[in-house]
Amino acid sequence: MIQATVPEPRTRWLGALAVFAMVMTPLVGYLIPLWYAAVLSLVGLLAAPTLVRSRAPLLPMLALVILVGWALISLNWSPAAPHLADLKRDKDVEKFTALKLVLQLALYGAAVAALAQMSHRSARLAGRVMLVGVAFLGLITFADGVLKAAIYQVLHNLTEEPIRPDLAMVKVSMATYPAILLFWPCVRILDAWNFRGRNIAIALIAVCIVAGAHLTGADAPIAALILGGVAWLGTRVIGKPFVRGLIPAVSALFIFAPMVVLWGVRSGLFAWLYMIAPASWDHRLNIWAFTGNLIVEHALRGWGIDASRTFGPAIPLHTHNAALQLWLELGALGAAMAAAFFAWVLYRIVGWTGESRRDGAMAAAVTVSYLVIGGLSFGVWQEWWLALGALAAIACGVAQKSSALRA
Repeated sequence: MIQATVPEPRTRWLGALAVFAMVMTPLVGYLIPLWYAAVLSLVGLLAAPTLVRSRAPLLPMLALVILVGWALISLNWSPAAPHLADLKRDKDVEKFTALKLVLQLALYGAAVAALAQMSHRSARLAGRVMLVGVAFLGLITFADGVLKAAIYQVLHNLTEEPIRPDLAMVKVSMATYPAILLFWPCVRILDAWNFRGRNIAIALIAVCIVAGAHLTGADAPIAALILGGVAWLGTRVIGKPFVRGLIPAVSALFIFAPMVVLWGVRSGLFAWLYMIAPASWDHRLNIWAFTGNLIVEHALRGWGIDASRTFGPAIPLHTHNAALQLWLELGALGAAMAAAFFAWVLYRIVGWTGESRRDGAMAAAVTVSYLVIGGLSFGVWQEWWLALGALAAIACGVAQKSSALRA
């Protein structure tokens, strides 16, 4: 007896939202990275009605809900807590990081959960658009790195005041971060296409991104590509045992970060690193050493959300390390919830790896790349950076579904 194949439900609306996100990725990434928050918020808002019949994963959401709830509670003792009266003035709403976290959790979470329901057909179109966008980001950052941000300056000066060349180079370097995170889903798509020049195409995209990062002075994307590559190769070769090993390793990064820093200072490791590290890393070491000592004072509850901004030049805006910032501001509970969330992510990747090592390798590489960049560069609460994490999760789903029938 021949069983009829049940046709896959069409998801044109979700496919359109995914294509929109991927079209905006190179434009926003190169010109205005901060707008990733607006793009993902819009996608989440428009996709939310499709979640009525879906079952969103509860465990990771629970960890994030507890984390955000604790951030709200910490306003009671945070030296950076604004007055509630400031909510009357729109320009001051930006100061309420904890309030923004509530909105971001809802909107970014809706975007990720909804687009996970996309059909394979919709994902294939979104995947092609993503591949073109990432290739464009790699090419434009490389070209503008060679030209000392001349292209960016021309575009910027059309609508705003002239920008200094050195600041323009920093702006161009921001495009390398989404390029690195979405590089691994693009590798998965190209790998599934199985054409003769796929390895050359992958290598060219990688070279452009790395060269662009180097020319514009961005170290973290290069480190992310290297360590993400290790995770990709380890998952492809070893499989599920390698990803299982990442779970305690990543959890330890969040749980033991301040202890490692304090040991590094007292053992003389930091003093040795000061002698060999470049200036930017020397600055990070100073911040981390100062942060480690502050964490000890309020290790359980933390100093409160956004407290990093209140210590003057010793910590300019944030700690340049996600784990240390979580410990400093939200204490042991905040670090534990972050560790639990990423442990769940990696646990899910173990399942993906069991079904396809290619999918598992992609997801492991993206996760490691995100953690590396977050551990070296940005504040943990920056809305565009959190949005980029949601976009990376969507990209993994797009690549997995668009490659499923080809691999």
